[in-house]
Amino acid sequence: MSETQTKKSDYLIEHADYTHWDINSGDASVYARRIPGRFRNIKWAIMATLLIPFFILPYFTWNGRQAIYFDIPARKFYLFDITIWPQDLLILALLMLFAFILLFSMTAIAGRIFCGTMCPQTMWTDLMTLTERWAEGSARQRIKLDAMPWNAEKIRKKAFKHLMWIFICTVTSVTFLGYFSGIDNAWSKLFTLDYNVYEWVSFGFVFFLFYINTGFVREQICNWVCPYARIQAVMTDKDTVTTTYNYHRGEPRGRVKKGQDNSDKGDCVDCNLCVSVCPTGVDIREGSQIGCINCGICIDACDDIMTKVGREKGLIRFMSYHELENNLEAGKRFLRPRPMIYMLATTITFVGIMYTLFFKTDLDMNVNHERSPTYTVMSDRSIQNMYHAIILNKTEAAADFTLKATGIDGITTNYDNKVLKLTSGQAKKIDLLIKVPQKNLSSGRQPITLKLESLGNPELSKTYESMFFGPGN
Repeated sequence: MSETQTKKSDYLIEHADYTHWDINSGDASVYARRIPGRFRNIKWAIMATLLIPFFILPYFTWNGRQAIYFDIPARKFYLFDITIWPQDLLILALLMLFAFILLFSMTAIAGRIFCGTMCPQTMWTDLMTLTERWAEGSARQRIKLDAMPWNAEKIRKKAFKHLMWIFICTVTSVTFLGYFSGIDNAWSKLFTLDYNVYEWVSFGFVFFLFYINTGFVREQICNWVCPYARIQAVMTDKDTVTTTYNYHRGEPRGRVKKGQDNSDKGDCVDCNLCVSVCPTGVDIREGSQIGCINCGICIDACDDIMTKVGREKGLIRFMSYHELENNLEAGKRFLRPRPMIYMLATTITFVGIMYTLFFKTDLDMNVNHERSPTYTVMSDRSIQNMYHAIILNKTEAAADFTLKATGIDGITTNYDNKVLKLTSGQAKKIDLLIKVPQKNLSSGRQPITLKLESLGNPELSKTYESMFFGPGN
């Protein structure tokens, strides 16, 4: 190690910036330092991947309307070229199931990795703390600012910070509202203060949820409020990978000082930087804790210090309890029964969602046979069955339809010469009477096919397989 590097390392380790940091115990604020590193870059990349689409997608149009639009009054969800109706509950159920299974899979493999990278609380807290740094300075400067009495400088910095927070929360609230009422409508009504009561309630709820939770409460949500932190224990095991301090290497801790023999000390130089950068105030050296959100920021901090003191990186790294206790290198983390089952279930659910979305029809028909009586012998010796049908037009325009039955010679219905008119989204219930000459029946139960077809668009059709009942031979 060069003399310049040694002096720099000694200064960094012994400097006051690395000591006496407040650790959150539920009654104190956490002033987390911001340092660069690979996990910080990963967090920014994930945030950009999730937040940029959230904020810009409402401005995209598709077929003359907003590309993603949840029209609650009309009970329709638009996803580009796909329209989801209330009757498509299977899609929504699969989406919820997919989200839960995916969360379980992530937890089984890497603990609270969702909390540290993709949770809205974490992402918006990062935005709020970033603007706080712009307004008030570094963590040490913020500590001093909060401790000083109110003066012009403090008022100016605090006011600037809160104005940026208000801007972020306002844009977030209007964007959220835009998915349900239209983004142009959401902005124009905000400036004219013309929201209805439901829109004001939605706007206010989202605004204060983010303003209070990510601006003030922050890490307390992760430590004491979030239910996920309480139930994650049942989803993890000894092979789950979490942010872990390797005490085999690190202990006993001790400061590195120039001119002293440090051979009796572990690699941890007790700089406390891992604590000062933690967004929830956790000291990872004390073992696995409920407040750790697996963000990996402490790994960046520790690797930086290890590099500067000339020691190997990885004193804090992602590893499992099994690896830690046995002082092992990374094993086959994914080739375990639990994550493999979760990943298989996630894949099956995702395939189900894609199949349901891309192969859903714009026309739906459900037919039930009348059970009492099963059939009726008419005066002309023909056999009649009654069916109750519900027909749903899931297109964006009104259409005329014909309904025909096939499968048995001489089959007729009471809708052979009628046109069914259905408006967009209309569901119509009809009583369908089907008659067949008794001489044409070969058994007491024969298959028939019902076909519903649009007059203006033959490709828009729906077939339904059913049974026709009679006395038999």
